[in-house]
Order: sequence, then structure tokens, then C-alpha cells
Amino acid sequence: MLEFIILGFLMNGEKSGYDLKQWMTYSTSYFFDASFGSIYPALKRLESKRLVLFHESVEGSKYKKVYRITESGKEAFLNWVAEPVLFEKSRQDHLVKIFFYEFLPKENAIANLKALVKMIEPVVRDLISQREDAAEKYDKDRYFYRYATMAYGIDYYNFVLKWCGDLITELETNPEAGRSERFQAK
Repeated sequence: MLEFIILGFLMNGEKSGYDLKQWMTYSTSYFFDASFGSIYPALKRLESKRLVLFHESVEGSKYKKVYRITESGKEAFLNWVAEPVLFEKSRQDHLVKIFFYEFLPKENAIANLKALVKMIEPVVRDLISQREDAAEKYDKDRYFYRYATMAYGIDYYNFVLKWCGDLITELETNPEAGRSERFQAK
């Protein structure tokens, strides 16, 4: 997947590995992110397949490789993106812990859920800010699908926030909710 994301970014023009990471951080990181330690090996793989080429550049005193997509790379990318989307169950690691909260005292479960909410809230604010910033700088119709994925991210995180809020409310107001025989007051 990472190789196709890189090719997709290069469809818009030449970029360094650093540029690719910045583009990813600003646009796809809420649903797909990669470290520099993953991006540079992916670029090497793409280069070995002749899907990208690079030239060396010096900016100030910094040496960098600037990559561009080849015609073969464009063809590979366009073939990949034209394939039907396959929906995959994604890992929801946060749900695994919540699934087992029956083994925690209710107060700990509530505290952990509130902490999760505090972690997600700034992500939503950042996405909303990015969307507003992008709306001012870019033609929304030209970048329709990028805006659509950003809206998906905002809606997804808002759903998680609402779900957590509803769960917290239920736990705080319903004495039977989340009650575990293991942690009954003696």
C-alpha cells in the first residue's frame, strides 16, 4: 500500500522523501501513515522496479534525492487505483482493551475512556482545521476525493467520541452497567 501512496503523491510532481512524509502527515496520516524508516525503503523498492527515478539536489547545504514517477510507475499506479475498492476490517486496537474492561473496576474503565476522548479530541480539531485551511487554499471540486476522505476521517473520529461519551454516560448513570462480580464491594 505504501508504494502506491508514494506513487500517488508523485503523480502531482517531484518530491523528496521528506516531502513525501510531510504530504502524508498533512493528508493521509489519519487513515494511513508511515515513518521515514518505511518511506525510504519503499522508495528503493520503487526505484529497483523502475517505477520512480531520482536526481540529486542541494538546497542550501542540504543534499537530497528528489524522486519523480516514471511512465511505468504511472501505469502501475493507474492500474492499481482503477481496481475496485475492497473493504477490509481494520484493526481497532482500542476496542480490544475496552472489550475486556469487565476485568477493571468501573471507575478505572471510565477514567480510561475519558483519557481516550482527550487523545482523540485534538485529532478532530486538527482535521477540521486542515479541512478549513485546505478549503481556503485549494479548489474543493478539483480535490473532491481528498476532501471526501478528510470528511470521512472527521466523521469517524466524531463517531468514536460520541460512542465513548455514550458509554461513559451509561457507566456513570446506570449502576448495573459494566458491573463485574470480580470487583463488587465486599
